[in-house]
Amino acid sequence: MKRFSRQWRVWLLLALLLVAVGVWVGVSLSRERAHIGTQELDRLSAQTKVVEDNLSRQLTAINLSLLSIEQALPRWQGRPAGRAEGLQTLRNMEAVMPSVRTFLVTDAQGTVTLSNREELLERNFYPRDYVQVPLKVLDPTLLYVSPPYKSVLNNYVINLSRVRLDDKGQFAGVVSAAIDPVDFEILLNSVRYSDDMQAMLVHGDGKIFLSAPLLDPAMAQDLLAPNAPLSQHLRGHLAPGQASGPEVLNLNQRLTVMRTIAPSALAMDKPLVVVLTRERQPLFAPWQRDVLTQAGAYLLLVLISLFGWSVFQRQRTQKIMAAKRLKLATEASGVGIWEFDLITKNYQWDDTMFALFGLDPKAASPRNDDWIKLLVPQDLQRMREATRATIQHDQPFGMTFQINRPDGQVRFMHNRAALYLDDYGVPRRLIGATEDVTQRMHQDAELRVAAAAFESHESMLVTNAQVEILRVNQAFTALFGFAASEVLGRNPRLLKSGRHEADFYVVMWAELVQHHSWQGEVWNVRKDGVEFPCWLCITAVCDDAGVVTHYVATHTDITLRKAAEDEVKRLAFFDPLTNLPNRRLFSDRLHQAVTKAKRELGHMALIYIDLDKFKPVNDQHGHAAGDQLLQAVAYRLKACVRESDTVARVGGDEFVVLLTRISQAQDALQVAQKMHAALRTPFHLPTGQSLQISSSVGVALYPDHGLDEATLSQHADVAMYSAKAAGRDQYLVYEPGLDHAPEAAQTDPRAAGATSSPSI
Repeated sequence: MKRFSRQWRVWLLLALLLVAVGVWVGVSLSRERAHIGTQELDRLSAQTKVVEDNLSRQLTAINLSLLSIEQALPRWQGRPAGRAEGLQTLRNMEAVMPSVRTFLVTDAQGTVTLSNREELLERNFYPRDYVQVPLKVLDPTLLYVSPPYKSVLNNYVINLSRVRLDDKGQFAGVVSAAIDPVDFEILLNSVRYSDDMQAMLVHGDGKIFLSAPLLDPAMAQDLLAPNAPLSQHLRGHLAPGQASGPEVLNLNQRLTVMRTIAPSALAMDKPLVVVLTRERQPLFAPWQRDVLTQAGAYLLLVLISLFGWSVFQRQRTQKIMAAKRLKLATEASGVGIWEFDLITKNYQWDDTMFALFGLDPKAASPRNDDWIKLLVPQDLQRMREATRATIQHDQPFGMTFQINRPDGQVRFMHNRAALYLDDYGVPRRLIGATEDVTQRMHQDAELRVAAAAFESHESMLVTNAQVEILRVNQAFTALFGFAASEVLGRNPRLLKSGRHEADFYVVMWAELVQHHSWQGEVWNVRKDGVEFPCWLCITAVCDDAGVVTHYVATHTDITLRKAAEDEVKRLAFFDPLTNLPNRRLFSDRLHQAVTKAKRELGHMALIYIDLDKFKPVNDQHGHAAGDQLLQAVAYRLKACVRESDTVARVGGDEFVVLLTRISQAQDALQVAQKMHAALRTPFHLPTGQSLQISSSVGVALYPDHGLDEATLSQHADVAMYSAKAAGRDQYLVYEPGLDHAPEAAQTDPRAAGATSSPSI
């Protein structure tokens, strides 16, 4: 009877163990499925962040361009050549901002007064939303984002507009930029890493601007339904200037992430929303196959267990034979069997275990614990903690660890074990199996590396933990010019340009070690020696235990972006027609020159030049001839001075010259005479006209005629207007009497210069 009861307890224990395994398999599969979904949503969220960052930068740049146009309008409207200058500026802006198709400026009636596209000039767009909405609100701080519409040029665009107000606060028109959908479509396609993905850019009113690929009508209807998640998302993020994180939706058929694009630096009346969605079925297909495989394996395990135990109960001899077959099977498969006696603390190994660890069974210690010395300290600690948890809580024991074998090989082993209890339920032994999983670990690492490195069209390289290049993609070869065979095994420092100090890389690695990622702008060098700026992103790849195994780096060439930034700076400080410094840059240089002259007790001169009768040139020959004449004047003036001096254009036909480091007044007079004579020489323009002009020139000297910028500028201006009032075509040096009454100008310029020249 006692034996019968013991058999039932064994059967019950086996049943419980099989149920536990089944529950464990089910929980593992459920967690794996949840992990796949969460990981994919995180990935979609990261891609929407890429789109948000890119669009935020472009929206901010467009807004700054609209502000610069708005600020320049009074200057353009106040000068004869202002309209031509404005049109040229808008064309220049189009050239440096590929995401903008059209810039335009309207008056209060909605008529286009300025545009980079001549076919739009004088057309009236008063009924358009991008005119009507700003007209109704009259808020100069808001950036108005129009719904998508088809323009008169047959383009599907979104307009960004800013309202213009006159001195009385009344509506004066708008400044507007039409976004080119082609540039944004490229961006949406770049974040699609799977064919079953759908990427969309939606206006805050709920109209779809772009979709990659083209959206199925039925899907569009579902997305834009009043109670659909997209509609609810838009209703929750319509406040101007409000930004939000991604909204993750785990729907029945698709995984969807939505992110509102409304940069905090902009006051937008309507946001844009980027939507990334992916079908579930292709994503979970491998998991479903894994479910079938593991379910079959579990069922097979149950049948084998029941059958084997039944046979064991019937015939003990078959149990012995089964044990022998198990031993042969483990030896053939390379799996080692071991036991750990919890009472004596001794290990019992089969021959396969000694072979796996590279130990000699004849030289083993009494307790057979020499293998402990082969583990790294971290893995030994994990092993002890897992053993304690198994003994105390009867938890499943399974872990992977690294050993350094006596023959120098580094191998990875996977342990599985179960706790054996005696008839009274007291833990007696751990019985387990060990398998060499080195090859599997390497394969898993290869898969992780491949997934991280080659699912992108950007330049990528992968290194091991010792920062030795393992592989590069085709984009890397195209960007740097190195073939894969030329860089494998080498350190990425071969790409360094030498522009950064050593401390730059110390800070980079400190952040990489702490956060497992780093990104920033660096200067690299191609194989042909050409240096260029790029955006570098480095990500550390870790194993299950959090140990770094690889590094993945991406490179993005930002040469064009930096060139565009330089062009914007150039437009802010240089005259676009003559490429001379404008009034803003000249004022800064004059301030620096006066400061330096005061500090070093030096001398300098300021020369104001006004072209005589320049307006008739425009009237008789046209603005194009006038522009060419101004460019020729700038060229001649620059030829008359040193490189350290400055020639600037501060008005329509007004120029100013700053002469630094002169030793006597005669130096400045010689330059003034040289420029005066150069401008009297006939000009032969590219359009075929031959023109002859003259100039009125005023000279002020530091420190004789002023100790600060304002006084010097005023006195040079007085001298110039005195020369013009005295009959033009001459140059005068400032004298105190010129402030009160103009003196008779000498007809001979050389005499004027000689009689008006003070000594320094």
